[in-house]
Amino acid sequence: MQGETARPADGPSATAFLETLGSSARRLFSLLMEGLAQRIARVGEVFILFGRILKRAPLIFLNPGLTVEQIIRIGTSSLPLVIVISFFIGAVSAIQAQYQFRGFVPANYLGTAVCKLVIIESGPVLTALVLAGRVGSAIAAEIGTMKEKEELDAMTVLDLDPLRYLAMPRFLAGILVFPLLVIVSDFLSIIGGWIITTLVLKVTTATYVFGLRFLFQPYDVFTSMVKAMVFGGIVVLMGYHHGITAGPGAKGVGQASMRSVVSSCMLILIVDFLIVYIAY
Repeated sequence: MQGETARPADGPSATAFLETLGSSARRLFSLLMEGLAQRIARVGEVFILFGRILKRAPLIFLNPGLTVEQIIRIGTSSLPLVIVISFFIGAVSAIQAQYQFRGFVPANYLGTAVCKLVIIESGPVLTALVLAGRVGSAIAAEIGTMKEKEELDAMTVLDLDPLRYLAMPRFLAGILVFPLLVIVSDFLSIIGGWIITTLVLKVTTATYVFGLRFLFQPYDVFTSMVKAMVFGGIVVLMGYHHGITAGPGAKGVGQASMRSVVSSCMLILIVDFLIVYIAY
C-alpha cells in the first residue's frame, strides 16, 4: 500500500524536475548564444575599426610629427621593461635547454637552443605580452579618459578626425617600434643566456658562440620581425578599441584597460600559432 501511494507523488515531482532542468538549459543556451553574438559583434567592430584606420594611412604623411611623438613615447617608456625581462628570458632559456639536453645532447648546442628559442618564439611573444600590459593598457586608459572628458566629441565638432590624429599615429608607431624592441630583446636575451651558460653551466664562450652560429637562419629573424609588427598592431588596435568603448567614470576606464590587456594577450597567442603554422 505504501508503494502504491508513493508512485503518484513521484510523477509530478519528476515532471517538475524535468521542466526546471529544461528551463535552466534553455536559459543557459540563451545566455551562451547571447554571449557568442556579442563576441562576434565585437570582432566585427574591431575589423571595421581596423579598416577605418587603414583608410587614413595616406594622411599620415601630412602630420609625421604625431607618429614620431608616439614612436618616442612607446619606445622610451617600454625600453626599461624590455631590458629587464630580456636578460631573464635568455637565462631561463639556457637553463631549460641544459635540462632538456642533459645526457642526450652535447653542450655545444646550448647556444643553438637559446638562439632558436629566443629569436623564433620567446623574444617576440613574451615581449609583446609584457608590452600589452604596458602599452595597450596605457592607450586604453588615455583614450577612455579622453572619451570621459568628451574630448573625442570636441575633436569631432572641430572637424578633427580622431582616427587620423589619434588612432593612426599610434597604430603606425606600434608597427614600427615593436620590431625594434624585439631586436633589443633578442640581443639582450642572448647575452643573458651567455652569462648563465658561462658562469653557471661552465660552458666556454667559444662553445656558446659556436652554438649560436650553428643552424642560424636569417628566415627565423624575418619571421620574428613579422610577428613583432603584427603584435604591435594588435596591442595598439585593442587599446584604442577598448578606449573608445570604455564605460563611464574611472571604473569604466579601468575595465577598458583590463579588457585591452586580456584581448591583446589572447590575440597575440592565437596569431602566433597561425604565423608559426604558416611559416614553418
